[in-house]
Amino acid sequence: MTILLIDDHDLVLKGLLSVLRSAFPKTGFITARSGEEALDAVRGTHVDLAVLDLELPDIPGFRLIELLRGEAPGIHIVVNTVHEEIWTIRQLEQSGVDGVVFKSVNSSQLVQTVRRVLEASEQRHSGQQPQTAPGQRQPSQTASGSKTGTGHSPLSPKELEVLQLVADGKDSREIASSLYITENTVESHRSHIMRKLGATNAADMVMKAITLGLIPPARLQ
Repeated sequence: MTILLIDDHDLVLKGLLSVLRSAFPKTGFITARSGEEALDAVRGTHVDLAVLDLELPDIPGFRLIELLRGEAPGIHIVVNTVHEEIWTIRQLEQSGVDGVVFKSVNSSQLVQTVRRVLEASEQRHSGQQPQTAPGQRQPSQTASGSKTGTGHSPLSPKELEVLQLVADGKDSREIASSLYITENTVESHRSHIMRKLGATNAADMVMKAITLGLIPPARLQ
């Protein structure tokens, strides 16, 4: 296994390398400080997984994701970003990346995400059916197979309504108006949703809901 780490900040890059090398001592690592360096790396070496920042000096992150897949079909991609805005999360979901880790979280979450992606890749290569880790959606899951609105959801119907409106970018006042409830009730629902999903903020709440399949794909289009 080879992991490519992409970030234009030397301190961040060294930190990523230290954390992941300690967690995966048998894995090879390559570092790149720009999009062009990353593309050169995948042209010359088989890379299983790329961990990249969205903001690079030469190539926009979403464009780099496309280019990496073109140069290295089958490469897995985990995005490590400071951007926790809901619209960024929507775009990341639509781009089909294998994982998203906010730079504000503990490094252990990065390790867990990378481990999940690598283990799923190994299982696919060995012909096994990848197991879904807690809080992760099977890649083949569709709107009809999602947990939204079923008995499997950890959220109540009203909480799901609030969650979907949050994902649409609505604030508490707008949600209250749409659902004919008070803003205090909306805040109460948001608090319950965050607690149930183990989220730290609205962006994290939406990201976890996406991976659980609680938000239908149509909401992200």
